[in-house]
Amino acid sequence: MWYPHPHRRFPMPRTTDTDGALFEQLRPRLTAISRRIVGSEAEAEDIVQDCFLKWQGAEQAALATPAAWLTTVVQHQSIDCLRKRARDMIAARTALELVPDVPPAPPEDGLLRRAELGEALARLLACLSPSERLALILHEVFEREHADIAAALGTNTVNARQYLARARRHLREDETEAPASEKLCRELVRRFQAAINGMDVAAMVTLLGEEQPVSVHQSPRLRIRAGACANDASYRAVLAA
Repeated sequence: MWYPHPHRRFPMPRTTDTDGALFEQLRPRLTAISRRIVGSEAEAEDIVQDCFLKWQGAEQAALATPAAWLTTVVQHQSIDCLRKRARDMIAARTALELVPDVPPAPPEDGLLRRAELGEALARLLACLSPSERLALILHEVFEREHADIAAALGTNTVNARQYLARARRHLREDETEAPASEKLCRELVRRFQAAINGMDVAAMVTLLGEEQPVSVHQSPRLRIRAGACANDASYRAVLAA
């Protein structure tokens, strides 16, 4: 009978993770590692999602120990995140020292808060796709799990995580404000605020889940009946005229 030599090494079988099953199996562990380093669940999820993209582009068949490779990538990404955070904190502290103190806005200034909410909504509509803005609002504002977000978007959790990561990245990359000419319809802002105040997921999905028409913006050149909102037929009729 043949017995293998005790010191002989045999090559490990090479596998490819084309469907992402292996990565999803390791995702909780990778997220925990990143969270211990950066101290933030949201940042850890972003880092692990970036690692997933690197994993998809890697030569997986050439990796003898995929788990070790992924752990190393997540650790390096997390440390880079800490370094960037430190640089940003120094820059912010320096900027604060150069800016004179400004008294806070009075808490009863509801008009200012509505204006800020309108600007936030305008930026979401301008910078993000429907799936990205829904993933961001449901996760950050409604504090929904990725499985709930995936169900609302009609996709799987991997795609839901990807939409969230892209939304955060796009907002970081595009820090320009919405053009002043693009003044959102008051009814649209009111519905956005009502959905947030009431934690109404269904209303938010209806509001943000589709590509918004041009009519979400008010224009002084259009004559629209009083009380019309962004999705009324009168808007489309005036635009088509």
